[in-house]
Amino acid sequence: MRTRLSDIFLEIRLRLVIFGFRCSSFAFHPSPLRARRGQTTVEYLLMLAVVVGLTLILAVLFHRRILGGMFSLVGMVIGAGKPTP
Repeated sequence: MRTRLSDIFLEIRLRLVIFGFRCSSFAFHPSPLRARRGQTTVEYLLMLAVVVGLTLILAVLFHRRILGGMFSLVGMVIGAGKPTP
């Protein structure tokens, strides 16, 4: 079975259109249905909200241990400056 080069290019373009890419001459651009303006910013803000939320949850759950560790560290720093009798 003999396949022409134009048939191969047509098949590639059809598959790209199915998967959401728009073909124009030689360049392939993402389809406007897949990548909307501002989508990256919204995704970044959602990830930032998740990280901040997890940080707050962990701070509430472990606040006593965090404070205890900080006071121990301060005590070691202050205690290191005391002269020995």
